[in-house]
Amino acid sequence: MNDSLGPARRTSSFAAMLRELREARSLTQQELAAAAGLSVDAVSALERGRRTQPQPHTVRSLASALQLRDADRMALLSTLGRAGDGALEMPPRTLTTRPPSPPAVPVVGRDDEVAEIVAALRATPGRLVTLTGPGGVGKTTVALVAADVVAADHPGGVYFADLTDVTDPDDAVAVVARAAGSHADTVTGLAAHLAGTSALLVLDNLERVTACGPQLVELLAAAPAAVVLATSRVPLRVRREREVRIAPLGPAAAVRLFGERLAAAGAPPPAGSGDDGAVAQLCRRADGLPLAIELLAAAAARLGPRELLKRVDQLTDLPVAGPRDLPARQRTMAATIEWSCRMLGPAARRLLPRLAMVPGSFSLDTVDAIAAPDAAGAVGALAELIEHSLVTRGDDAGLVARFRLLEPVRRYALETLEPTDREQVRRGVAQWALRAAREHGARIRGRGDMTAVEQVEVDRHVLRLGFDQLVDARRHDDAAELLWSVWLPLWMTGHTHEGLAWTDRLHEDDLSEGGRARWLVARAGFNRVAADLFATAERAMRLAERIDDVSLATEAAIFASAAALRLEDFDGSGVLLARAEAHMKERLDVERDVWAAVHVPIGRGDGALLRGDRSAAARHWRGAAATAQELGSGFSVAAVLAECAQAARGEGRLDDAAVMLAVAGGLAPQRDGHRPRAHLAGVAAAVAADLGDVASAQWWEGVAESDAAPLDTDELGERFWELVRRADTVSGRD
Repeated sequence: MNDSLGPARRTSSFAAMLRELREARSLTQQELAAAAGLSVDAVSALERGRRTQPQPHTVRSLASALQLRDADRMALLSTLGRAGDGALEMPPRTLTTRPPSPPAVPVVGRDDEVAEIVAALRATPGRLVTLTGPGGVGKTTVALVAADVVAADHPGGVYFADLTDVTDPDDAVAVVARAAGSHADTVTGLAAHLAGTSALLVLDNLERVTACGPQLVELLAAAPAAVVLATSRVPLRVRREREVRIAPLGPAAAVRLFGERLAAAGAPPPAGSGDDGAVAQLCRRADGLPLAIELLAAAAARLGPRELLKRVDQLTDLPVAGPRDLPARQRTMAATIEWSCRMLGPAARRLLPRLAMVPGSFSLDTVDAIAAPDAAGAVGALAELIEHSLVTRGDDAGLVARFRLLEPVRRYALETLEPTDREQVRRGVAQWALRAAREHGARIRGRGDMTAVEQVEVDRHVLRLGFDQLVDARRHDDAAELLWSVWLPLWMTGHTHEGLAWTDRLHEDDLSEGGRARWLVARAGFNRVAADLFATAERAMRLAERIDDVSLATEAAIFASAAALRLEDFDGSGVLLARAEAHMKERLDVERDVWAAVHVPIGRGDGALLRGDRSAAARHWRGAAATAQELGSGFSVAAVLAECAQAARGEGRLDDAAVMLAVAGGLAPQRDGHRPRAHLAGVAAAVAADLGDVASAQWWEGVAESDAAPLDTDELGERFWELVRRADTVSGRD
């Protein structure tokens, strides 16, 4: 079995010779792998020539497993051009171990994470704790701090192994062993070296060799007193693993870190130079990533925070590189993110720059639109991006999961987006936005579904992207339909100015009669104090009636009635409301239209209020709420009155605004939660401030900002009517 193949062998490659030597000994790849302590994949890769420069310990393990004589060993080594390589000889008896060094700079804002990691390390014997998170978030720094805290728990030693340059999982054990002072290149050998010692192994940057996870589990089973603390951009996905996600810094910690790095560079502190606002905005641009904050602070130390902020969006990279004692892959954010992208599969690598088109959060439905025509694999690609910490979970909207890219990742990925992909994304988002707007508009108008209002709020930036694409593609009628579908939720969530900017992108001459009617209704909805409101709404009504769009005609008639009220044409307003009601009843024979059913009595209440009959106004508004309840709608009359109060305040009618708020306060049920109450309180605070009642304004602001349980209904009601009395006093009304 030990006979040499002799000089007759003509093979020149390592792969071919290894295969000949194995077959000459009648060994399978599985048997050779088991004898050498390697994986079958590693042996297969060597024999197929996929790995052409194996590590010295790998060659030694194979030579020992094949029981090669000196001549065959030298012949095998000569195929690598390394026959005289001393590293392939038997190693010396001692090695210098690598204890971890403390972080080079003070650590900011990581007390909670360190406490969680320390608790996990101390929880059970034989534990494996992996710190995951995006590149530049500070995983290594946090690991070193945690290792220092628990060092006294490990008299067997704390050892640090950097696996950044290791690309083969089979080489990972040997690198870890050398860091721990052992020449072992198998799990068995390293376990024997660690036997009986409570060692802590800090393994940094495992993302390229996550397949070594099972070997680490095997090591901990054989050396149960040992503990592994690993860092990786992706989890190892083994059952023994406890993953701890390292998130970006919160706003306060980010600003503190920025200030410390400015001070270290000799720049004045932000608080003393009036740069506080600029620093806070730069930290938001960095999205809390410590590396991005350090790089921005280094640039701000030279340019000044305010000057840097003016130019940061135009810079593809910062004018100052990171510290020279950082690895090259961490001296710029681009290098850090590129390092992560190299490990992605083709589908994830293609999806990432497409997702970067969206400047905020997005749902899975949006991902499908963005990924088109590759939507079939979109969920798997998204999961891979999440696992690699390039996509993170956003704030969920109700039961709908949201995702987002950290801003530095988004800006990098956007630079890599191909022009053809950019156009495909814009077309896909336009189709999604039009479909979503139709659905949301129908749910709000037809059923009074207030969850659709919230959905429009969270998807506003994506809807805007789709709207812009429709306009750019000259699909003007589709753009007008999208605009009309979402004007109501945009108005209800306070985005009036943004909505008007949308309408300004469309021109009447480019639209059909139907498109023009929708565009005019949206303009009227957003700008209820415009001088030409009546003419705008009346034109929209006549156009809608001509094309026989009953729902649109009803909406336009309600706006025309409101405009007539502002002109003190009370009779004309009543006629238009009656016309709207006739349209509404005609449509309600086929399909419910809660918006119209509720807004007719709201309009009558507005008319009563302007005539000075507050009791009649309140009666009509309560009737509107009763109608909504009778139709089984979630439509919030209180929310509408709050917006009407805001509009009245803008017209200087503070006494009318206060009455609307007081009635709205009585109509907002406790079950509606914090947001409607906070909105009412916010408008009340603004009215109180306009009235010069500072104490009351501060009280209402406290209610608006509080997350506590709702106040007693009677107390809130009394506060609202106090506001009415104060407004009456200021206006000279009895």
